[in-house]
Amino acid sequence: MSEQPLHLLLIAGVGGLSAADALAAARRATPRVSLVFVAAWSPPDAAREAWERAPGGGAFLVADGLDGVVDAAVALHGRVPLHGVVTYSELLLRPQAEIADRLGLPGNSPRAVAVAQSKARQRAAFAAHAVPSPRSAVIRGDGDLAAAVSAVGLPAVFKPSLGAGSQGVHLVSTAGELADAFRRGLGADTPFIQRDDAFLLEEPMPLEGTAPSPYADYVSVESLLFHGAAQHLAVSDRLRLRHGYVEEGLVLPSRLDEPTARRVVDCADQAIKAIGLTHGAVHTEIAVLPDGPRVIEVNARAGGPLPNLLREAAGYDFAREIARTALGLRPAPRPRTTSVAWFRFVPIPAGEWRVVSQRTVEEVRAAFPRLVRLGLRFRPGQQARRDTTQHLAAFTVVADSTDEARHTAEAVERYLDIRLEPVDERQGALR
Repeated sequence: MSEQPLHLLLIAGVGGLSAADALAAARRATPRVSLVFVAAWSPPDAAREAWERAPGGGAFLVADGLDGVVDAAVALHGRVPLHGVVTYSELLLRPQAEIADRLGLPGNSPRAVAVAQSKARQRAAFAAHAVPSPRSAVIRGDGDLAAAVSAVGLPAVFKPSLGAGSQGVHLVSTAGELADAFRRGLGADTPFIQRDDAFLLEEPMPLEGTAPSPYADYVSVESLLFHGAAQHLAVSDRLRLRHGYVEEGLVLPSRLDEPTARRVVDCADQAIKAIGLTHGAVHTEIAVLPDGPRVIEVNARAGGPLPNLLREAAGYDFAREIARTALGLRPAPRPRTTSVAWFRFVPIPAGEWRVVSQRTVEEVRAAFPRLVRLGLRFRPGQQARRDTTQHLAAFTVVADSTDEARHTAEAVERYLDIRLEPVDERQGALR
């Protein structure tokens, strides 16, 4: 009798790759995939349809919350043993780590994931291991505000300890602005089920970049860990920040010279070890400053668009390799880029807007053959606010050179022709 393929459990439900894309990536690692869908954010119907199109040898399960995921996995393992557990979502890292720990599967420890998901605990770990990072102070209540200002100074960056996608990150210049930001932060909605009532006040770093360069002064390092050994896959440039701390996009490969890139990767390596991560994807954001690199943050998962960008620029299936390492299989060799992939977020301007018109996905794709991905976040008539969703659109172009990629991306953005009108008449209309 032939040996059964390895059995992988995929956790999906919100964030990261869509359930369909995550399932396809997992099945490129092994045909035997079970899926547990966390229905706390949305119904499981689309995920169930994707799974039923090619069910393979696994099961489809639904859980209401994070604890239910762990219970479902343990019960499934008792019936049909699991060999690995994977997720592509920041919001689902905690149950992934708990399942791996309970069942003795490859993965990060729950403690390391807890540190990675807490910017406050990250800063403490960096300080303990002499990892270069900005000066910071933790705020848990009104009584901490004055001490934080004394320790860090003003202006400073205020951010939630638990967060993603730069949501809730503000530059504050006065004690009053800090108090207002803290009060708003306490009442802000969050996609995370777990809570962390800590906030950080941090020394500001010059990250924005300056015209005419299209680049910000920070980069990200994508890494894949296997039993504690790090394979640093790529450094990607970030696009210049022109709307506060709202992310604007990234470019692969990086324009950094080799000595600078090496220092950046070394800094990321120190930060990963300080947190205690040992397995799977890691996305580390690094400020590139005149006095050397400093860690902005470490995330125990792939950077949002990076699996797709690495596939387009280097033919490297990052999503599959993440699933393979979850099964305890050694990852493929480090990729080599052969094309330029330029990913662009189109930010929502400050204020509240109604989308008046925009070109369709089909129109834009027909006009730009090297546009490989395009997502429009809103339909005409819908309202857009930056405090709920930060971007109007996201797209990727592929080219043979950085200049060609930049010019194509700029042309795509113009061609989209997203026209906005203010919900508040005191705002001016935008085209």
